[in-house]
This record gives sequence, C-alpha cells and structure tokens, in this order.
Amino acid sequence: MARRDADGAYRGSTTAADDPPTVIDGVPSKCLTFILTGDWAHYRRIDRTVTKQTYRVPPRTTIAGMLAAVVGVGRDGYYDVFADDVSALAVELLEAPRTVSMPQLGLGTNPSETFESRGGSGKRTVKVQYPDSTDDRQLHSYHYLVEPAYRVSVAVEDPVFYGTLRDRLETGTAYYTPTLGLSELHASLGYGPAGTGEFDVESPTFDGRLDVASLVPDGIDAVYPDQGSSYAVERVPGTMQTDGTARKTTTYVDYAFREDAGSLAVDASELPVVTVDDRNVVFA
Repeated sequence: MARRDADGAYRGSTTAADDPPTVIDGVPSKCLTFILTGDWAHYRRIDRTVTKQTYRVPPRTTIAGMLAAVVGVGRDGYYDVFADDVSALAVELLEAPRTVSMPQLGLGTNPSETFESRGGSGKRTVKVQYPDSTDDRQLHSYHYLVEPAYRVSVAVEDPVFYGTLRDRLETGTAYYTPTLGLSELHASLGYGPAGTGEFDVESPTFDGRLDVASLVPDGIDAVYPDQGSSYAVERVPGTMQTDGTARKTTTYVDYAFREDAGSLAVDASELPVVTVDDRNVVFA
C-alpha cells in the first residue's frame, strides 16, 4: 500500500507570473481580488472538541489552504508560500455572519477505543486504522455559518503560485474543489464582476480617521466604535509550519469586525491602511 503523498508538489499545469507582487512590511504592491461564497461554512475552532463550534470569520490558514487547492499544491506544500513576510490577505465581509447549530451522529475517533486496523506492521509496511462502523455512534453539535460571502484580496511573491492562481481565477477552474472549511461545503469563486480582478495596491491620501471595508487584523485599539453598532474580535490561526510528520499553527491573527458586516472607522495613522479598487482595506 502506497504512503500518502504530502510533499506539496504541484499537480497539473502551472504558469509562472512575469510580474508577481512584492510584499513589504505586510503590504503588497498588487493583489488578486475575488468573491468567495457558499451555502454553508464551518471553520472549526481549535479550542473546542465536543461541541464543533465555528469561527465567524475565515482563518487566514483556511483561505491559504483553499487557494492551494485551487492551484493544485499538496497538503504541506504551501506554508512557505503564505509566510508572513512573502504574502498578504485581506478579507471583507459581504454578509453579516450568521450561525445555526445542527446535531449530527458520527463514529468515534479515539484510536485506542473505537478504531480497527488492517495491513502491515506499521514499521516497514503500512498499517491502516479506521473507525469501527459497527460501533455506536456519538452525537455532536456542529455550528455552521449560513450563506457566507466574502471579498478576498490575496498576494504572494511566489511567481508560480501567483501566476497559476491568476490563470485559474480567470478561467474559472480549480485543480481540487475549493471548500469552506469542510470537504462537503463547496465554495464558489467569482472573478470578473465589478470589484474583482487584479489591482494595484495604493496608499490612501489621508491618514486620519478612515472607513475600512475589511476585517482589521491586530488593530482593535485603532478602531473608533460607533454608538448603536456591535463589534467583535476573533483570534484565528494565521500561519502554519510542518516538520514532516505533523503541522502546527505558528502565528495567530486577532480580527476585529462589525457584526453587521459594515465598515470600521479606524485611525489610519495606527494601521497600514491601503486602497484596493477604491476600497480601504488592511492586509494580514
């Protein structure tokens, strides 16, 4: 039995961009902007186990993995592409986050209690472990986001990844099916309507109080709250690394946002606010 391929090699045809963006202090020179939608989304909180709660905003790592699926990069092959110093992401909420709770039955996942094994010894040959389908099911409560919609702006310095992603967005194709957190929650990527495309990133002409359309990363102290508006902050995974046997989160991002998906008034002198297609955003 063959071992799982996790070396991160590109699958399918690729295209190297002659003009990839540069990222300086977290701000790219240009970016690709697209609309990301779906019927459902589930971004499992890493600090929850029994109750499968979801983040209300997409983690940076989740979007990176989804774009790697579109390009055709293996499971562990895109972490360096989305490192802090060579990539940038900005996410705008187009709809207010709305969640529902659904109970679901599932098989136990404790290898020492509910798993069966078949195959080799696990040393020189592969031993496969899988849940015992005859065992009792367990009831778990899942939280899902309903009809999420985002505008995502992304820039990576890697010329092959950037060029291939641009081609895939322009042609409406993907190597692997893009999803919103779980494999069964398919995503749609819109590239072509107004507000999407490849844009230069520019500095705003004013550095005082500005309205920002995107989530604000690590800048809650720079937000001006408005009376009657509800705000939230979520701490989500930002980047990951792997040592060849496992992967782990290496940084986190504290995203501030308005719960009605409205724009945030911020002190632009405290944040790297930039303009993309006449919208003020902050990259992470």
